[in-house]
Amino acid sequence: MRIAIAASGGDLSSKLADRFARAEYFIVYDTDSGSYEAIENTVSQAHGAGPRVVQMIASLGVDAVILPGIGSNAFDALTAAGVKAYIGKPVSVEENVKMFLEGNLEEVHSPTRE
Repeated sequence: MRIAIAASGGDLSSKLADRFARAEYFIVYDTDSGSYEAIENTVSQAHGAGPRVVQMIASLGVDAVILPGIGSNAFDALTAAGVKAYIGKPVSVEENVKMFLEGNLEEVHSPTRE
């Protein structure tokens, strides 16, 4: 399984980003191998960033996203792409991945912000 985590930096010690579509990076973590790659968010400043970020993430073969919250446009795009979303905690990417693997993050079933 591949998980994308909205992050403030480019490694596992980075904190969860404050905003999903405006995150500086997405850490794509492979749960099978334990490997990861940092993807710079190059569309964060664009108008309508949420759906564009989802398109970028979906193209990476991601199955789930860990994020701080999500608006309706990005949520609709994630749903259409078949990518599940989970609310992360304000801790490191690595800690969020651990909580996800232990089943301790809440799955999002509707937008959390406007």
